[in-house]
Amino acid sequence: MNLLCWNIDGLDEGDTAQRTEAVCDIIISNRPHIVYLQEVVPSTWRLILTTLGDQYDCYCREDSAGYYPVILVLKTPDITTTGSLKCTLFPDSTMGRHLLELPITYCGESIHLMTSHLESLKDHATERTKQLRKVFGIMNEAVQNSHVCIFGGDLNVRDDEVVKVGLPANTVDVWQACGGKQEHKYTWDVASNDNLNWPYPNKPKLRFDRIYLGQAVATLHPDSFVLVGKERLPSCRRFPSDHWGLLMEFSLCKTI
Repeated sequence: MNLLCWNIDGLDEGDTAQRTEAVCDIIISNRPHIVYLQEVVPSTWRLILTTLGDQYDCYCREDSAGYYPVILVLKTPDITTTGSLKCTLFPDSTMGRHLLELPITYCGESIHLMTSHLESLKDHATERTKQLRKVFGIMNEAVQNSHVCIFGGDLNVRDDEVVKVGLPANTVDVWQACGGKQEHKYTWDVASNDNLNWPYPNKPKLRFDRIYLGQAVATLHPDSFVLVGKERLPSCRRFPSDHWGLLMEFSLCKTI
């Protein structure tokens, strides 16, 4: 099972159609079973539905406005959606942030999909850690109820914030579980990605985007983790997003 997670930066109004088309091309070429996207906006959502709607079931909050996360599920006999999309609002968010949950089965295994775009910026660490703690609590409950749980997105977290909250039991950081390779660590890297036209002399690079796998019984094994979207588009000489995408592969443990 393959999963792609990507903040596609719909808030950047420059070259939006070309960049979104490039994201869709990468999805089509890799054909991930599950896609988590963040910073989708109405115009990019329409393009995603038009381009990918025949291959993917597409889910977002019903009254979505502004920018928001979405879940795409490949239309394949291997996957069955077993419940409705659930949206949990973070009541103290000043940025309209929320959590999406969707239960599925993959090859008969129960998997709980979860994605969010947690509160941004260093000054909002208190609210972000509150959101992370709430999500980890939901994740822990799902794992205790015998679900495999995959949570991820543009979490905006710093390592010390994750340490402060603490990982749920039986949960791993997929990048770390796949060897923690440095070339696939920094998902927001101003030194390598100039989409933002960063005006300051410091060039930060951070691991904002993360995926966590929780399971009480070993069901999915993380096999690989790479960053995608690192090639400039010929049409505009920009990258698809100011974030790199995260593409990972899991094996069913019973088939290893």
